Amino acid sequence: MGTFRSVTEDERATHQRIKDHVWGDGGVPDPDETVPRALGERWAYVEDGRFRSICALLEIDVRLAGAWRTIGGIRGFVTPPEHRGQGYGRRLLRAAVGEFADRGLSYAVLWPASIDYYRERGWGLVHTETAYAFPPAAMADPGPAGRFERVGPDDFGRLEAVWEADASDYELALRRTERWWRERVLDDAWAYTWTPDEDDEPAGYVVYRLDRDAETLTVEELATRSERARRQLLGFLERHAPQADRVEWACPRERRLLREAADPDAVEASVEPGASGYVVDVPTAIETLPAERGPAEAVTVEVTDPLAPSNDGQFRVEPDLTCRRLEPGATTDEPGLVVDSAILAQLYVGTLSIETAAAREVVTATDDAVAALSGTFGARDVYVSDFF
Repeated sequence: MGTFRSVTEDERATHQRIKDHVWGDGGVPDPDETVPRALGERWAYVEDGRFRSICALLEIDVRLAGAWRTIGGIRGFVTPPEHRGQGYGRRLLRAAVGEFADRGLSYAVLWPASIDYYRERGWGLVHTETAYAFPPAAMADPGPAGRFERVGPDDFGRLEAVWEADASDYELALRRTERWWRERVLDDAWAYTWTPDEDDEPAGYVVYRLDRDAETLTVEELATRSERARRQLLGFLERHAPQADRVEWACPRERRLLREAADPDAVEASVEPGASGYVVDVPTAIETLPAERGPAEAVTVEVTDPLAPSNDGQFRVEPDLTCRRLEPGATTDEPGLVVDSAILAQLYVGTLSIETAAAREVVTATDDAVAALSGTFGARDVYVSDFF
């Protein structure tokens, strides 16, 4: 019988070798090399003293249900090739969400290497991104105004207000720590702010990386507090034509560039998958919602969940958002809503509204249940803002 547990200090190198073998260059690191500091807590599913599957667990603060809330995150999920096809990955995921439930967390996210793999295990894709590619000259020059200033990791505090204003519209946008800003956003990157002449604080910023061999500029982040700042920062990219033939930018809720570019025909656009989400504990998640999202009347919801037995069953959701599990046979009434956990993850954050889910027949719902849950499961803009 296997055990899911945190990795000891002496086991960190083994954990890292497995991760590097799959996600790195496939080589075996020198045992004398310093093991890099991991983002998150190193965990492993261990059987007969061997790591059968590994991951890192995170606790991250995100915008969710009207407030900043702590949720779970999973990254670096790897099952070595010799242990695949034996169910170890599913066991690790089941144990990981159980660990999150024990910590009182209601929701979790990850960036899927395979959408279908995680969907079969109860995770739902919660957002997409628009991926743009264009020559710098395709952007319109708004004319000189304000001032640009290069900033670095020590200046992260100047960017926070812009970031939080830009991200406040999105469910699941991260609230970043100082370490996150320094190591995940600004380390080894070019970053510039734009400030209007009449102000002292930036109205926007852009973070990007330059690959001079590929002559490509990759925009990591562009955040603004005004339309004027957006125009100035997009125009700023045009100044990099001597260094880059191509700009790449992936961003949420963005459809305007094809209309606003100076040369729309030069802009390529595609839709790419984003992160996946999972409701860790149904009653905790429902009871965490703000009071105004309570259903208009009590609804019985039946959930199918391949990972968490505690989520697999029927729940009674009351107008005051109390949610209790119904014991099998406790009621003979048909449930108002039947939903699998992957779709529930989307409904909970607003990727899908209950009306859209019912119309697309990805749930089974009565008209009364759809009407009652209209305010509970409404559509919202969703974006897990940081890759991890």
